[in-house]
Amino acid sequence: MDGNIGVLYQYGKQVGGIYDWEISLNFDTIVKDGWEEVKVIKKISALSYWLVEIPADEAFDIELYKHMDNQLILMDTGRVNFDMPDDETLNRRLYAPLELT
Repeated sequence: MDGNIGVLYQYGKQVGGIYDWEISLNFDTIVKDGWEEVKVIKKISALSYWLVEIPADEAFDIELYKHMDNQLILMDTGRVNFDMPDDETLNRRLYAPLELT
């Protein structure tokens, strides 16, 4: 799945966002107590990002939107962790690919 924009929040307040995101799913199997379990690993990648505040830490709540029929449609939400290459430049688009887990 792919989309146009994502919004990053910390402690209920928007701190930034991402552009041109894509979600990919991978599967991993583990054996626990003799049973095989399938674990889904969701990864989000983005081509660029922006910040309006310096993040407090590396954990964010995220909302992912896709532009369809002249509207932004909420496609997914969740909690992600990642380390930004530049987390002190504010109020401008930073062209650096990101990998979020």
